[in-house]
Amino acid sequence: MLLQTRIILFVLATVTVVAGLLLGFSALREDAADRRAKELELARLDTSWQLAVSGAAGRIDQNLGRLAGDAEIARAVEAEDRGALNRRVSALGIVPASGTVPATGGGLTDVNLLSESGDLLFSTDPALDPAPLLNRGALDGILSGQKLARGVRLVDGERLVVVAGAPIYAGTGTGGGAGSGAGVAGAVVAGVEFKAALDVLRRTTGARVFAVARNGAAIDGETDPLWPAVRVLVRPAERRIATFAEGGRRYALASLPVADLAGGRVATVLIAGDVTQAEEEQALWSAAYVAAAALVLLGALGLLYGFLRRNFSTLDGAVKALQDLSHGRAMGYLELPAGNDEIGRIAGAVEVFRGVMREIERTAGQRERRLRRQQRFIRRQMEALAVTLEEEARQNLLEELRQIEAETHDAHSAQSKGVGDELGLLALGFSRLATRVSTQQVQLTQMVRDLREALADKRRLISLQQELEIARTMQLTILPQVFPDLPELDIAARMIPAKEVGGDFYDFFPISEHKVALVIADVSGKGIPAAFFMLITRTMLRAIAESGVGPAETMRRVNNLLAAENEQMMFVTVFYGELDLRTGVLAFSNGGHNPPLRMTADGTVAPLERTPGIALAAMPDMPFGERSVTLETGDMAFLFTDGVTEAFNGEEVMYGDGRLVDAVARQREAGARNGLDGVLADVARFTAGAPQSDDITCLVLRWRGASPAPVAAGNPAEAAVA
Repeated sequence: MLLQTRIILFVLATVTVVAGLLLGFSALREDAADRRAKELELARLDTSWQLAVSGAAGRIDQNLGRLAGDAEIARAVEAEDRGALNRRVSALGIVPASGTVPATGGGLTDVNLLSESGDLLFSTDPALDPAPLLNRGALDGILSGQKLARGVRLVDGERLVVVAGAPIYAGTGTGGGAGSGAGVAGAVVAGVEFKAALDVLRRTTGARVFAVARNGAAIDGETDPLWPAVRVLVRPAERRIATFAEGGRRYALASLPVADLAGGRVATVLIAGDVTQAEEEQALWSAAYVAAAALVLLGALGLLYGFLRRNFSTLDGAVKALQDLSHGRAMGYLELPAGNDEIGRIAGAVEVFRGVMREIERTAGQRERRLRRQQRFIRRQMEALAVTLEEEARQNLLEELRQIEAETHDAHSAQSKGVGDELGLLALGFSRLATRVSTQQVQLTQMVRDLREALADKRRLISLQQELEIARTMQLTILPQVFPDLPELDIAARMIPAKEVGGDFYDFFPISEHKVALVIADVSGKGIPAAFFMLITRTMLRAIAESGVGPAETMRRVNNLLAAENEQMMFVTVFYGELDLRTGVLAFSNGGHNPPLRMTADGTVAPLERTPGIALAAMPDMPFGERSVTLETGDMAFLFTDGVTEAFNGEEVMYGDGRLVDAVARQREAGARNGLDGVLADVARFTAGAPQSDDITCLVLRWRGASPAPVAAGNPAEAAVA
């Protein structure tokens, strides 16, 4: 492909990409402008709706002022005299017909009169226990005399009205109105039909207005011919503008959720405006923009093609002259114009190239003799270097030298093969020899370096293994190994870490004269990080538990302390219980741990009840629940971590909760130590030597029954644990 063709294609691709980007950015800008225009239109229509609600509420004000300013109504409200209110309202013509919605002068549909305390004294609602038109929050604002309430209310759960309210001042009509500093005696609230606000909105916007309830049922506008097309676009909970076509026209449908004075959504107002002309104008401008961009692109490409075609005709002549020189036709090139431009410089280069070719021909003989001497020198150097190689490598290299010499001697003439080719073959053999020697040296150096690093790694590994063994011994030493011989309790525990150190732990310690604490926990992860987190958790748990705040509060405090400085995002599941040695009551709280198993004296095994709570250190300020269970004589409690139930055998089958329940049930007559050994032996038989995937920790206690005599002074349980 010619250079000028490549340039034209490159420029065409570049301009096309730029044009595409411009069109894309223009489309994005138009989308952003459209979204902004929709937001502004929604804000305008929302304002129109608020004005419509205010206009509908304005129809209430005249009758509202007449009711609030009536002296007899004010006295009756102040005295909370319902009979006097009924008589006075009847005298004013506000008497609801039995079983119908009342209609008052000025289009009022609902009237409420309320006392200063908010009690409903009079309502046009004929129900036995009518609900007030306003909730307590809106009434408080009116009764305090600070603001008037205006807005939409859902009455009886199905009827929408526009309501307005005003305070009734004590002594109204006798010189004690609001202007004289009289106190508020009550409030009057009145309402008109919701459709009154819709009519005002139609007049102010000139658009088609519809309304639907919360469930999407039509409230107003269903007789409009446009309603079938509007109905399929109704989204009661969304505030948006959607477009649709109907009857050859385009419409923009704005959805405005209507909020109740109490704050909830009660309806949606839909406003459909004709946007056919605006969309046609927008499409025309878009087409004009694309056409203008295409014309500019085509014009630029045409100018570029003419410019390149005129200038590359001269360059084509220079290329032909160079091709003649490359084929040895030193006198067959064209006469090229001289000058300082690119073409003139190419002509000067061609002349220099012809002179160089003549000089090469004159010095060819001298160069041949020099290359012969270099050839012999290279052979001697290669033979000397080959002696330093191993026997097999040396024989291979000498064989390659013999093949190179044979190829050189078979050359039929200097022109066909060339001395340079012979020297190149020898240079190739020398390069292979140097590569072999260098490779052998590098291999020896690398072997020595690897040996030194291996010895250093071995020393570090031995040191690390010693440190891990010390850490394992220290961790096992920290956990209780010998438990007190209490008359009420038989207890045993064991932890088998999956690595040198583990993240599981158990504990048993006194917290008062008659109570002991038992803990089992599992830290996320394994190894040294889990072991450190385990020690921190165990220390905090002991410190807080000994304050006697109870299991749930202890878990809450430990969780907050761990979560406050948990940059590594570790967590620990904990079961913590407090056993009363006098009664056998075990109060406990579970933070995301496996629930312990309880085996009664008759051999029934069931897990303890779960309590609310998540793993410690996961989130601060989390609540933890607390439960209690009374142990009967002979009951066994088996506490364990998930390393027991999630042990796998060689076929990747999990031990599971069912096998654990069966294994515990078989320990009905065993003591704590024998029961623990029996369950662990069953787990070992199941895994059959498969690698241990997680730490295994168990704590078993057998309740012997409360001691008939009180615990002796000095707390023997505490002394034995210590």
